[in-house]
Amino acid sequence: MLGIMIGSVLLASVFMFIALAFGLTVMILLSVGILALGIWLLSGVNVEYEYIITNNEMDIDKIIGRRKRKRMITVDISKATEFGTFPSEEEVDADATVHATSGVEKDAHYLLVEHSGYGTVKVIFNPNERMREAIVQELPNALRAKIKHNVK
Repeated sequence: MLGIMIGSVLLASVFMFIALAFGLTVMILLSVGILALGIWLLSGVNVEYEYIITNNEMDIDKIIGRRKRKRMITVDISKATEFGTFPSEEEVDADATVHATSGVEKDAHYLLVEHSGYGTVKVIFNPNERMREAIVQELPNALRAKIKHNVK
């Protein structure tokens, strides 16, 4: 990120110097274009994740720079086998792992679920309190009882 900022400012400055030294107005347009490209690239660095629960399914979308949305995965919460805080005390094996987290492990959770296309999937994400409550409501009864028993 810092490299994009420094590189675009330096390159635009060089083109602006050439434009002023030799009177080339095309270089002014080129330097403005380079700055605009740098700003556009920096806006794409911001990544957010959105979690949506509908019926028993949780959709995870990746939003890049507030301009592009991509569906990462859809999991059936009723097929979950584990749910808890991340990192967990015991290492959980999975066929695939989906990292949909802000990078802050302080409030990260994981959901281990059977997926028809990927096998056992571990989803690592940062749900807020309301989302955690909604997930717990959709979990299988045995897992829900296990979670409530561990909380007490």
